[in-house]
Amino acid sequence: MSFIGTGDEDWVDLDLDLFERARSMRLESILVDDYARVVETVGFDFEIETATDGLVFIVVDGSRRYRADVGRDDRLIFTGILDPEGPL
Repeated sequence: MSFIGTGDEDWVDLDLDLFERARSMRLESILVDDYARVVETVGFDFEIETATDGLVFIVVDGSRRYRADVGRDDRLIFTGILDPEGPL
């Protein structure tokens, strides 16, 4: 964060990309550090894939099956991704 401007016209410059990268890195470290516990809880092995936009995906059997995130209460959230070959 940097402060730019003069006098009463100071502006705060926030690097939102930095916040997003930090969020993705935190999520990845949770998934890697607690991998065994997560596998035990969800019941399947997985790989972690991070997209260029910072989204973190859970890959099962070579397919992106879930989007991973950390909720406001610091709980790990897996959101199912619809199968493009599925019925919908």
